[in-house]
Amino acid sequence: MENPLINRKKGYLIILIAIITGSLYQALPHFISSTVALESLGTYFNALIMFIVLFLLLKSEFLDWFKHFSFKWLIIGIPFLLIVGTLASSIWSLIAGGTTENSVNSVLSWEYVIKNVPFMLLGEELLSIGVLYAAWKKLGWQFWQASLLCAILFAVWHLSSYDYNLLQCLVTIIPSRLVLNYLFKKSNSIWVTWIVHITFDVISFLPLLLK
Repeated sequence: MENPLINRKKGYLIILIAIITGSLYQALPHFISSTVALESLGTYFNALIMFIVLFLLLKSEFLDWFKHFSFKWLIIGIPFLLIVGTLASSIWSLIAGGTTENSVNSVLSWEYVIKNVPFMLLGEELLSIGVLYAAWKKLGWQFWQASLLCAILFAVWHLSSYDYNLLQCLVTIIPSRLVLNYLFKKSNSIWVTWIVHITFDVISFLPLLLK
């Protein structure tokens, strides 16, 4: 059994690196002017960094996330996330009288979805589940506490995509992230949260993609 002090150090380090990585990702457009270079780097940035970090710090614990899969929680998770995500967006629309559109809408195409979205969402899952796991399993927080921290950070990491509308991000994104965190808890599978996340986003994109 690993030393509790080492566990805590790993937990804090994972959360710190995740916060830095998510923040750097937001700042990429300020440092890279080339649209092609920005799209290429942005697609793999979070996934590559967090995969390396989590593998080095968690090793077999991290690889274990890729060894599990649950059709049960996949089938439950897709409609569950669609309901929660749609409800949260509807509540925000009623409160604010409208929504700030996701900046990705301006570049949406089937080619973009196929080439970029799966890798971008894998990066989001590694960032988020990394924080969740670090707080929950390494720092010894209760699951709901770790899940809430993860969800708040996840919402903040989307600020640049929604014109820095913090309240909208908190209201609309936190509930969806809490659902994904719960699915990970029940399945211990990164595949489940990743596929559910992709499905939700693609369905959300369909009105634009089918125009």
